[in-house]
Amino acid sequence: MTYSPTDLMKIAVEEHLKCSEFPRVGAAIAKNGKLLSTGHRGEAKGVHAERIAIQKLGRDELEGSTLYTTLEPCVELHNDQAVGSCADLIVSVGIKDVFIGVLDPNGTIYSQGFKKLVENSISVKFFNRKLRAAIEQETFDFGEVHVVYGSGKRRVPVVQSGIDITVYFSKTDTRSIPLSWTTLQPVHGCVDLSSQIGAVKVAAGARMLSDVTDPAVFRFPSHFARMKKGMISVVQPADATFCVLVRLIELYENDILFQWEVRNDP
Repeated sequence: MTYSPTDLMKIAVEEHLKCSEFPRVGAAIAKNGKLLSTGHRGEAKGVHAERIAIQKLGRDELEGSTLYTTLEPCVELHNDQAVGSCADLIVSVGIKDVFIGVLDPNGTIYSQGFKKLVENSISVKFFNRKLRAAIEQETFDFGEVHVVYGSGKRRVPVVQSGIDITVYFSKTDTRSIPLSWTTLQPVHGCVDLSSQIGAVKVAAGARMLSDVTDPAVFRFPSHFARMKKGMISVVQPADATFCVLVRLIELYENDILFQWEVRNDP
């Protein structure tokens, strides 16, 4: 049976949906429209979906083939890694074309797998927009990377122009406040948190979100706060009926870990 590229994207998504752990990743390999193998994360313990699909085939089958993967292939993160990266493996086995569902939002990987493939003369294309949107919702345990609800913790990339995040009061209460993380400077240990003009106040002296018993006591509103590890800010635009407390937990080279909590305006 001969499959179209869209058919093969959907097959990769079907594999992706078989995953019982996050992040969900599915892969399919084809040549001239013929499906050769599939794989999904969790099919073999500790082995990534792309590697599972590749290991099911011989070199002759892989030469000139096309890989469909729902998530950007990983890259080498440190020199003593026990297993090489999927991007390096794809390059080494002779795969000619790669279709990617979504780029990995982990700041240490974001666009690096894509870049590695392109630099090694592999043609890289992306799944269609409708499938990308579905993959974005199903890949990570926190769902859409640009949306958060209620309270929690999240690690997000802050690369180039940063990342915009909308905080909803809850999944049933659609009141929202926009946040932006920009200007990450790991060498100086800081990152900028911004929102609408006059919406951000630093909760000076507070160490934990529970220390902030009344967010309204903090003064000096600004359009951004230069956050360092452990700092807490209160975000409440003038027209908002609730506020968001934001605590910076950790900074990395390309991403940050932060905690947030919504509070009703008394």
